[in-house]
Amino acid sequence: MSDENNLGKIAYAGATAAAKAWEQIRHSTHIFPEAEVEAAFQDYVYRANINDWGYYSELFTDPCVYVDHHFGTVRNPKELADWMIPLMKTQPEMRFIPGWHVIQGNLLINYNWNRWPNPEGSAVPYDEWRNPGPISDYRFQFPCVTMCIYAGDGKFSFEEDIYSPSAYHEILKQWRQAMGMEDAG
Repeated sequence: MSDENNLGKIAYAGATAAAKAWEQIRHSTHIFPEAEVEAAFQDYVYRANINDWGYYSELFTDPCVYVDHHFGTVRNPKELADWMIPLMKTQPEMRFIPGWHVIQGNLLINYNWNRWPNPEGSAVPYDEWRNPGPISDYRFQFPCVTMCIYAGDGKFSFEEDIYSPSAYHEILKQWRQAMGMEDAG
């Protein structure tokens, strides 16, 4: 029960931080060219798929607001790296494959698949993010909606990740079992 209380507190704090950040961000007056935001998104996806989370963290301004409703909120690139590097060392096989994205002004919405490789392999590499195979080819993945605000100079000032933490934990557990990394019990 205490774990649920802690997760509830983390989620509540994240929701509050996101609401405050959205209120501030929506008053931004400078809109960057769509091509610049698109280029920053392509760099973002590249960095999210090379297992260099320090380099990934450099995509964010200082200060920034990065909200993960399961893991918490960070407010600068160093905090982001300090969180992401140890977390992602526990699951270096995980990839972030865009399904689709939309740019409206400085807002970027990315519907992506958090994916692990099929234990028996597949016809298309699981980490091919520029031209991914059909979603049905992959057994171990869950969707995430990521909303970012572009701040210029190739950097983002805000990210909010919305996904099901229960799906994340269950799919990771099943993948580790299928890979022989955990007992099925």
